[in-house]
Amino acid sequence: MEIRAMRRWGGPLGILAIVLLGQSMAKAQAVSDTGTWLAAFGNGNLAPKLDDRLKWWFDGQLRFFEETEGFGQSVVRPGVGYALKENVIIWAGYGWFVNARPGSPDISEDRVWEQVTWSKPFDIKPLGLRSRLEQRFLQNGDDVGGRFRQLASWRQPIARSKRFSFVLSDEIFVHLNDTDWGSDAGFDQNRCFVGIGLKHRPESRWTMDIGYLNQHINRPRRGNLTNHLLSVNFAYGPKVSQRVPSQVDDLLSVGEEN
Repeated sequence: MEIRAMRRWGGPLGILAIVLLGQSMAKAQAVSDTGTWLAAFGNGNLAPKLDDRLKWWFDGQLRFFEETEGFGQSVVRPGVGYALKENVIIWAGYGWFVNARPGSPDISEDRVWEQVTWSKPFDIKPLGLRSRLEQRFLQNGDDVGGRFRQLASWRQPIARSKRFSFVLSDEIFVHLNDTDWGSDAGFDQNRCFVGIGLKHRPESRWTMDIGYLNQHINRPRRGNLTNHLLSVNFAYGPKVSQRVPSQVDDLLSVGEEN
């Protein structure tokens, strides 16, 4: 009975602990904004006839903010992976970002990333974990910024429905060094998502997640920023167990926005 309860509630309780940790690391907020994030995610077998452990990854995103009067950021991020186990995959890839700045020219960013995704850890089926390292190259600086991100996501079917699910996730971001383009070593931001997942048919490989995303950004020089966002995500995967929860990926971060 205790093991069954742990498997059922371990996911959301763990995410709640991450949320509380992120909030304790964040200072009092000074500024807030609203916006909409749209994203499409996919992953699958790269060469099924050669080795089904080889994987592909791609996500593309458009982010809109009231502060920027529309377009805020675009994301294009491909990658490749290798399955160490059925539920553990290591990944590496590249990301290209274009960031809008009110009253100033847009700034582009090149990003190299490595990550490990882990579905059903500790045999907790609704739980998914992702640990990611990033090396960031911004157009307005010479330094390479390192950042670590830890995501925990919990997806639970609603009642006996095979089409609808409740989704909860949280991700903490930590800068690993200071840079000449504005990042300071230490806590960067926290993202918490609450929403509903929908499948057109239970056997469909497509899932849509829609809900509320709270993004709290630590900005020591200008006062913290909290974004209240409508998040709409479309995800494709060969199996639900291999799909990485996608509703919390990168932020609008340029210079002191980090």
